[in-house]
Amino acid sequence: MKKSYILLIITTLLFFSCGSKQEKRKADLSGINFDVKIERFDKDFWALKNSKNQKADLEKLFEKYPEFAPLYFKYIIDLGKNIDEIMEILPKFFANPAVINLYSDALKKYDDVSKIEKAITMAFRRMHYFFPTMPVPKCIMEVSGFNFNVVVREDFVAVSTDYYLGANYHLYDSIPEFYLYLRQGMNPENVASTYVSEWLISKFPYFSEQDRLLDEMIYQGKILYITSLLMEDEKIENLINYTPEQWKWCKAYEKDMWQELIEKKYLFSNDFNLRRKMLEDAPFTQPFTQESPGRAGIFVGYRIVESYMNKNENISPLELMQNSDAQNILEKSGYRP
Repeated sequence: MKKSYILLIITTLLFFSCGSKQEKRKADLSGINFDVKIERFDKDFWALKNSKNQKADLEKLFEKYPEFAPLYFKYIIDLGKNIDEIMEILPKFFANPAVINLYSDALKKYDDVSKIEKAITMAFRRMHYFFPTMPVPKCIMEVSGFNFNVVVREDFVAVSTDYYLGANYHLYDSIPEFYLYLRQGMNPENVASTYVSEWLISKFPYFSEQDRLLDEMIYQGKILYITSLLMEDEKIENLINYTPEQWKWCKAYEKDMWQELIEKKYLFSNDFNLRRKMLEDAPFTQPFTQESPGRAGIFVGYRIVESYMNKNENISPLELMQNSDAQNILEKSGYRP
């Protein structure tokens, strides 16, 4: 899915320290008992619709969400930059039939988020084990009116549920940019992994001096690998937003894709358009056949990283993420599809 992604503050964690060489991949969660509860900004905001004192309750909303509320009203739904400006527009906003329908559908779909909370709790507990100095984010739920599917700041991840109402949600048909190939990643099952993967991306942002296809393939592969490590009960094809058939196709034609990358010398190309074709959402991955799923370059990057970690058992997840030398990872992976 093409991301409407705001990364407002990036914090690069350079202060991690390496731990023991034992138990590199299996998280010992004894003594790690915190729970992650989703902060329901969506419900709190929509409750203003029936408030008898909207301005006072809006002020309370800003007090409860001091960082997120100003962003939401100014940048996400564009209602104003302060309480007075918002109050001038808010009654009309709440009376809009399209807004009512969307919020009603989203709140109904996500009335109970206990399964999502359980999934992200276990994922962030494992994250705390593997990356002990990485903070656990606040996880916020909101409705953006199809403006941004995720907002990340220094201490929170906010996911917009209107982007995850199910591939067949009727309003998606009226939005031209919501192509069918994007919708397979727009299901409730994708919400938990969005919280996890976007937090990882914010804390380990992509950087490459050479900016080659290989560099970003390995980076995306690392994010997917760590996400799967943290969400060990989730199928890998779900984390990459593939259908089982698309994953099977990639496994069946993995060798052919690799040969194409080698023969065409794509790996060390810094052609921006090539990287887009290989790594961004599309009906298929253009350098390959039209039977391929989109973003097949991420699949290959993941397989290289997986091979690297399997072959080098002494490498911890933290050490993997700190290694920005994609060519080194490739060479030491022994990757031979």
